Amino acid sequence: MTEGGESKLRRFFGLAARAFILASVAAVILPMPLYVRSLSNAQYIVWVARLSWVLLLTVGVVAVLLLVGFITSQQQKKTRKTR
Repeated sequence: MTEGGESKLRRFFGLAARAFILASVAAVILPMPLYVRSLSNAQYIVWVARLSWVLLLTVGVVAVLLLVGFITSQQQKKTRKTR
């Protein structure tokens, strides 16, 4: 396949992946108000705890990845300067 064709195919798959993620997020968020209103107090507390856990875990993973990327870039800058 030509390089231009591979680039278009890669772009298509990237857009398709983003569309799938966006649709998945929308499918979870849109019915949320109706779901939350139907919960009892105890169920609501459990739901909030689970939601908080997922959000904190996501933020933690992103923070670790950013930290690793920052440290890696700093190490690469140090090795470039010594050459």
